Amino acid sequence: MSKEPIFTLREFVVWAAILGSVVGYQLWNHADPPPLTIDLATIEPRA
Repeated sequence: MSKEPIFTLREFVVWAAILGSVVGYQLWNHADPPPLTIDLATIEPRA
């Protein structure tokens, strides 16, 4: 049996990016209130 790592560095980076983006989206989506909507609400054009 050849000793191979379970994950190569490239696979680890890909999975970390995928899981990180999913967790980050979930945290941002459940933020109360989301920071983006605050920024958009404060930067409304004045007519």
